[in-house]
Amino acid sequence: MQFDFAKTITLTTGGLLNHEATWNEYLAGNPGWQQTAAVLTGPLLLANVVLGLIFSRLMGGFVAYGQQQNFFMALIVGLILAVVGFLIAVVVFNFLAGVFGGKADFPRAFAAVSLAAIPAWLAGIVAGLIPGVGSLIALAGGLVSLFFMYKIMPLALGIPAAKRVIHFIVSIVVILVINMALGAVLVRDALRDQIAAPSSTATGSGMLGEMERQGRLMEEAGQDLYDPPADGKLQEAQVQAYVKVMQKARAVQDRYAAEMQKLSDDIAAKEKAGQQPTPADLSKMFGGMGAAMSANNAEMEVVKSAGGNWAEHQWVKQQLRTASIQQGDGDAAIEHNYRLYQEYAQDLQD
Repeated sequence: MQFDFAKTITLTTGGLLNHEATWNEYLAGNPGWQQTAAVLTGPLLLANVVLGLIFSRLMGGFVAYGQQQNFFMALIVGLILAVVGFLIAVVVFNFLAGVFGGKADFPRAFAAVSLAAIPAWLAGIVAGLIPGVGSLIALAGGLVSLFFMYKIMPLALGIPAAKRVIHFIVSIVVILVINMALGAVLVRDALRDQIAAPSSTATGSGMLGEMERQGRLMEEAGQDLYDPPADGKLQEAQVQAYVKVMQKARAVQDRYAAEMQKLSDDIAAKEKAGQQPTPADLSKMFGGMGAAMSANNAEMEVVKSAGGNWAEHQWVKQQLRTASIQQGDGDAAIEHNYRLYQEYAQDLQD
């Protein structure tokens, strides 16, 4: 496919001003991902990174990518992170569509993410022009794009109404976690000498605050050390402590799942009745992203909030897993640990 400037303008303006009609018309043609990349994704993503960086350097506005002093290094890193971040979003939304009752279709997922990202890409360009409030403009564009993602995914991938909220929240959380991990690798390690590590700040509220809190929790847990016994045998007290942790973590996860299912059912019922989600519904949905991160990390939080040792907890888990897989066959440690596993099998399985 060749670049078509007129088509790019049509999709961009339609995606902003008449988005649902534009989405339906474009998706009805089942475009290949190469076509979408040529007429929409490539031009807007490139404009977002390049123009946003240039404008921020000239005007002092906000830029999502480009904290490096060297312009060309900032440009390269920005393009890499933008492309990788986009592809991660496409892959995650597409894969989880199949998990939540939809139909995985990479070209349609590629088109859906591209169309939904239009407000964020344009806001990123404008944000570079306006010092002081540029970050708010970028945030507003990002929130609109998130809402567009929620609206377009059922159209593109056939997500059932009862599952669209959960599919959306889980997808966003997975995307955030993967991007955080890759960002740390690509930026902090590869460009360590050029990018200063961010200074510590007070914990914020909402999803970002929860992400920060979970990040600190994981960093603290990663510093735990444990020297296991030479004989490899578990103590009964360790198994009892492990069971309690898993029961508490499961309670947190079950409570979150019930809350998200209720929210999903409420929104599905409103949409079935022809009503749009209210701002309160959307606020709960976005807040659910932070709660999802917390629920996903509940096991670690239970351990650390009680003053436990995460490294020891992980060792106990691995010993029980090995004993379960081997069913007691092996050395004396496996036999011993399997007897403990059998004693607490019901609690462990629950």
